Amino acid sequence: MNSTYPPEYTRWWVEFYYQKFEIDEHVLIPRLETESLVREAIRYFRSEEVDTLIDIGTGSGIIPLSILSAVEIPEVFAIDLSPEALVIARKNAENQGKNIDFLESDLLSVFLNEHLGETKHALSLQGKNILIVTNLPYIKQDDWENMSTDTIHEPKLALFGGPFTGFELYEKLFAQIDVFVAKYTPKKLTILAEMWDDQTEIAWKILGKYGWEFSFFADLRGIERFMKIHIR
Repeated sequence: MNSTYPPEYTRWWVEFYYQKFEIDEHVLIPRLETESLVREAIRYFRSEEVDTLIDIGTGSGIIPLSILSAVEIPEVFAIDLSPEALVIARKNAENQGKNIDFLESDLLSVFLNEHLGETKHALSLQGKNILIVTNLPYIKQDDWENMSTDTIHEPKLALFGGPFTGFELYEKLFAQIDVFVAKYTPKKLTILAEMWDDQTEIAWKILGKYGWEFSFFADLRGIERFMKIHIR
């Protein structure tokens, strides 16, 4: 695949939601479409009581930091499996003077670990109003035909969601959330998530298994590519 090396990786920064963020080859280059996820999260914070924000797959930290540019949140966790990505995310939080608890974890595993015990994480989440935001990898493994050429330089961990549909990581996350709800009994839990624009049908199928209330919303171009899930 022929491609030009992304200029964002040579200048080491990118603009997203009216702010500049440091990035490198260990994190995904933010896309304009993801700003719609941020806007929906901000609208939610302004209309609902929220105690805790959890961003899963935070990468460079653009989603929670963009939300924090508009609203105040008592408690924020940002999770990523990549320690290299978390280095960049922490730099961005320091640059903006924002207080975020960054955690290295496979999705929500850090909160479900039986050895967690009575740590501050376990204690702080009990009975809270929680919003989860996430833009997990959702592209089918090595589906280069449906991807722009510059993606060849981006971290594969941040692109590919599984070998069959690309939705596998979301399936895994939803199973974890089911356990999370039983463990922490949140007062209210809502999830906002980005997906591929052709995954609505599979999302319906997977989410329907849990009996949760859910809907889909579109980006600024009118393309339906986001999930909104209410669990409690």
